[in-house]
Amino acid sequence: MTLFPQKFAWWEKEETVFLADCHFGKIAHFRKSGIGIPSHAGTESFSDIHKIILAMKPRRLVILGDLFHSDFNKDFERFKIWISQFSDTQFDMVLGNHDKASAGHLYTLGINVYPNLILGPFFCTHEPDFDSALGFNLCGHLHPAVSLQGLGRQHLKVPCFWKGENHLCFPSFGTFTGSVAVNAQKTDLLFATTGSIIRLIEGFAIL
Repeated sequence: MTLFPQKFAWWEKEETVFLADCHFGKIAHFRKSGIGIPSHAGTESFSDIHKIILAMKPRRLVILGDLFHSDFNKDFERFKIWISQFSDTQFDMVLGNHDKASAGHLYTLGINVYPNLILGPFFCTHEPDFDSALGFNLCGHLHPAVSLQGLGRQHLKVPCFWKGENHLCFPSFGTFTGSVAVNAQKTDLLFATTGSIIRLIEGFAIL
């Protein structure tokens, strides 16, 4: 499994891309609620995932939950049109907590939807299942990030992949998703990503 700074992982043996928490439709959801966010902001994640597919040419793309953020909106139609360009790629996803608000529409998009998914040694879920005996847990949901502190006491918080003994928790792929605290152990590995580089962080702190 190779981790990329664009917040996805590549399983070369099976030509498979993994990513989590796209939260498509979140911008439209905010705007509907009267929050002033530019409408074009929601296209960034579409563009990013498009570039990944063109670069990696995956046989399969697996989304670890929260593909969409809320009820049906125009981003569902946008996604349906977009996915039709990639007939050579199989799209699989596990249901996330946000997907449940629009689960009935997911089956119209040309993707395979599962409550969880076992692929070789990997047990794919949305919410973490670190102690599962079904395989090494690939998950999302937590939006992990690491806080980096400079010599001048300045802080920078960046997304990270969080690897434990039996899990790999993915950073949120989408924009405007934030991050939450995670209970990392000192033996865990945190791979911080800025979008252009990825680096193992030692002496970490989690926000």
